[in-house]
Amino acid sequence: MSDQQPPTPEQPAPPPGPTAPPPAPYQPAEPNQSAPQQNPYGGWTTAPAYASGPAVPESVPYVEAHFGPVASFGDRVLALLVDAGLSFLPFLLMLAGIPFIVAGVPDRNGVDEYGMTTYGDANGALIAVGIAVMVLFWLVGVGFQLWNRVFRMGRRGQSIGKSVVGLKLVDARTGAPIGAGNCFLRELVSGVVNGVVYLSYLWMLWDDNRQTVADKAVHSTVIKVPKS
Repeated sequence: MSDQQPPTPEQPAPPPGPTAPPPAPYQPAEPNQSAPQQNPYGGWTTAPAYASGPAVPESVPYVEAHFGPVASFGDRVLALLVDAGLSFLPFLLMLAGIPFIVAGVPDRNGVDEYGMTTYGDANGALIAVGIAVMVLFWLVGVGFQLWNRVFRMGRRGQSIGKSVVGLKLVDARTGAPIGAGNCFLRELVSGVVNGVVYLSYLWMLWDDNRQTVADKAVHSTVIKVPKS
């Protein structure tokens, strides 16, 4: 018996015709180098990738990549001084009511036979005018403060002081104005915390995101914009 295996049939030759080209080697996609799209509130809507990864929302790199450069402490103090000066003016005008009150106070006539000091009649009309003038300008001051620091800044992102210096208050996550409600809360927190050695405002000196305590309460920040 022979150990030889039967011959295997030959494979048929491929039919004549064009051969398919070999697949192209894999090429990684090039990163998109196009300029980021603009944000309707001023700034950018897409942030570049940093060496350590994408910027974290509310951080300085994130805000500056999306919306604009973050304001410095000096810029914010200057805007606050402008607003404070404008707000102080109505309260200063309250002093105009003092002369009326003084004029209405009764004069001292002298001492009677019993050693008692006697006074003339008070002028109630003058006293009432003085009080009315002081109340009026106090209401004007409070109203101006609410309009300038709550409604105007909440809707537009700018008080008069911020407009003069070229700053804008925005949501640190979206770049939009924070609204009157959040602006009122921000002013309230600032007023309460600033009672402790103006701590709310000074907080941004050592905060990594350059936010005050009031900013952190409503997730806001202040950026630089063209002066208006």
